[in-house]
Parts: sequence; structure tokens; C-alpha cells
Amino acid sequence: MRRLLAALLMLTPMAAAADPGFPLSDDDRLAREGRVLLAREHPDVIQHMMRNDGFGGAGSAPIAGAMLSASPDRVALARKAMVVERHGQGMWLLRFPYVNVALIETKHGLVLFDTGYASIGPVLAEVIPTLSPKPLTHVVVSHVHVDHAYGWPALKAKWPGLKTVTSDLFPAMAAKEVRLGGSIGRYNNQPLELQPTSVDRLPRPDIMFRDRLDLKIDGETFVIRHSPGETEEQVWMALPSRKALFTADYYQGFLPNAGNGKRIMRHVDEWATAFREMVGFKPEHLLPMHSAAIDDGAQIARILTLNADAFEYISNQVVAGLNAGRRKDEIAATLDWPERFAKAPELDPQYNRPQDIARMVALRWTGWWDDVPSHFAAMRFEDEAQEALRLAGGVDALDKRARELIGQDNKLAARLADWASYGAPDNAKALQLAIDVYLARIAEPGMPLQESQVYFVHASVLRAKLARLQAGG
Repeated sequence: MRRLLAALLMLTPMAAAADPGFPLSDDDRLAREGRVLLAREHPDVIQHMMRNDGFGGAGSAPIAGAMLSASPDRVALARKAMVVERHGQGMWLLRFPYVNVALIETKHGLVLFDTGYASIGPVLAEVIPTLSPKPLTHVVVSHVHVDHAYGWPALKAKWPGLKTVTSDLFPAMAAKEVRLGGSIGRYNNQPLELQPTSVDRLPRPDIMFRDRLDLKIDGETFVIRHSPGETEEQVWMALPSRKALFTADYYQGFLPNAGNGKRIMRHVDEWATAFREMVGFKPEHLLPMHSAAIDDGAQIARILTLNADAFEYISNQVVAGLNAGRRKDEIAATLDWPERFAKAPELDPQYNRPQDIARMVALRWTGWWDDVPSHFAAMRFEDEAQEALRLAGGVDALDKRARELIGQDNKLAARLADWASYGAPDNAKALQLAIDVYLARIAEPGMPLQESQVYFVHASVLRAKLARLQAGG
């Protein structure tokens, strides 16, 4: 119990700094209070949520809760958890909780692909010289995400002359990280006071390119390709002379995070194209930024092709549905997912579902409207919920029906619970119903991590509201 509670507290946002760039909202504070209460009352909830923790690697609650922190304790945790693997000639994969970075030794120097989160940077500055006495001359930053770009300052301080390589879209995406820091921090479950308020903490590119770059380093050609995927500016790299591929966030070892409902637009079609272009290099070593490396050419080709096929299958099905005039909710809810994909361990929906990817495709091509006429005009959900409560006959009626549905149709139970808790936010019975429904959702077998986190944060807010209500506050 103590271990579970400690892990939960590590996932709780820190107290706000004296002058944070993105102040805590009332719900932020409620979530912090409610997490502790839920952990004490339902210790199994953390076990359910952590089933898919690690994003293809090891997990660490303290690191997950503050990836922008380079505090000594988190650096120590990253150092202790690090695993160094050698793959092929002069190439290492350094594996940390949640993410990997790759190091390549050239004739006169070293090239690094990605930099990890903030606490990884100091570890890399220490460990790289133990792997090779040569200087770090180049670092390729695949994209702006917190687990790939924020180790950069420590590397630049250690090797001031190193050249940083990015897509030419990187500066604009870095500016986006700053402008939307409050939103990004909340959706990433990160402390708001650690969110950057300027681009100074992000990599400063020395070499930028559009679409394609063949970078000559010590007589070898580093093939770097821009292809929108998780982000618009994301890049991947091939080293043909060593038959090596560095896949950034395209390949993840499970169904890729291409339908994230809390993140910026994913580019599913271009992502699939990138997989096929990677296969064309006939790599024998795949060094990914998530999950384990693969040193088998046939297996690499099979898995990358499988990912491309799956993405194209989803995209084509969505587009066909749109062209046929089907509603977006119907397209996603009835998505056909063949056994070939459903039974493939490399497409395990650990983080998001195929249906989530379908919704991302539909959003990209048609906008935000879901084809329900009443949803076109903006209206607070609370107003709808209050009328639904009135029509149902009050909280007791919704509570009775929703509880009948728990274990039979949790999705529908959750819709009813939302009507109750949003329509009667000061009603203890309505709040308890929603808490119970979302805890049941989290406990469902195979629940993806991202979805479970949404439900947990919401249940935490409601649990804190309930506690205050019961205390007369």
C-alpha cells in the first residue's frame, strides 16, 4: 500500500512555484487531492493503470511525473535504470525508462540520435565518454516532445561545439511548446511550473533541412528524412553503410501512438509512407526510441510493413466511410480490425486503440464536427446534462440505470454518469456514481494507458469534490 501511494504521489503535480508561467486551475488542485484519496481507498487502481506503463521499456513513477526535471534524484534514477546495448559496428542503444537514445561512433567523433528527457542529458554527458573518448560532434533531434528533446542542454554544455540537426519546422514547433505549455503540461500529466516559458530550454538547431538531408560525416552518409508522424516536424534516420535504422517515434513496439486524443494532430498517412521508405533501406539493425532493438533484417521488414499495412487499412476505411456519408462516430465505433492486426503483438493497443487512430484520421480530413446537427453550435455540456437529468427523473434514476450497466456496457454507463456528475455537480450521489463508473472502466482488461489516465484524472477531481462536499466545504 505504501509503495502504491508513493508511486501515485510521484505522479501528482508539484505545488505551484511562486510565479509559475502556467498557474494551477481549481481542477488541477482537486486532481492532486483526489489522487491521494483514490490511492488510499482503491490501491488496485494504480496496478490497473500501470499494466502498460513504460511505453515499450522500463517504467519509473518519479521520472514519469516530472520529465522536465533534471533534479539530482531524477538524474540518479535515470542513471541507475540505464541499460547500454551494443548493436552492429560502433553503435549503441542507451535504454532508459520510457525512451531510448542511440549513439554512433564515426572515424573522428560521435553522433547522437535524440537526447531523451531532462534527467537523461546529464547521464549522457557522463556515460558517453566511457563508451568512446571521441567528442560528440552531432546530435539529431527527431522531434520536440518532452522525452526526446530536453536532454539537449546538458549535452551542449559538455560539448559546446556540437552541431544540432533538425527539420526546418522544429523552431516553430518549439514555439508551440511554449505557447501551449499549460495545455501540454496538463495533458501530459506534468507539473505546470516545470513547463518552459521560453524556447531557451529546447534545442537550438545548427543544421536544418526540408524533407531530405544526406549528411556526410567522416566519409559516411547519414540519411535523415522528414516525415510528419507524431508531430509535424518529426524525422528518422538511416545509416546505409551499417544497414542501420533509427526510427524515432514511428516504430514503438506496439500499436503506435497515432490516435492520441490529448495531443496535436497525428499524420497517419505520412507515417505509413515513412514505414515503407524505411523498409526500402533493407536495414539489419533497427534502433528505436521506444521498445527493444531488432537485429534481424527479415523481422524488421515484416514489422515495419505490418505497421504500414495497419495504418493504411485504418485510413482507407475511414476515408471510404466519409465518402459514403457515414457519421464519424459510427465509422470509429464500427471499425473493422482483422485478426491479422488484432493478434499481432507488435500492434498491441497498449497506449491507444485502432478506433482512436480512426478518429484522428477523420478529424484531419473533415474538421471537428461529428455530423450530429445539434453539436455544431457550441454549448456547455453542463446544460445538456442538466436537461438529461430532468428528463430521466433525477440523479436517482440515472444512478440506478448506470449501475445496472456497469460490467455490461461500461461505455454507456459512463455517458450516464457524466450526465449525473456534470448536471448535478454538488450532488454526492452523482459524484460517487461517476467515480465508481470510471474506476470500473480503468479496471477493464486491455484498457489502454492513455484512456485509463483520462478516467483516473477525472475520477480524482470528482473524489476531491466529494470529500469537500462531505466536509461541508
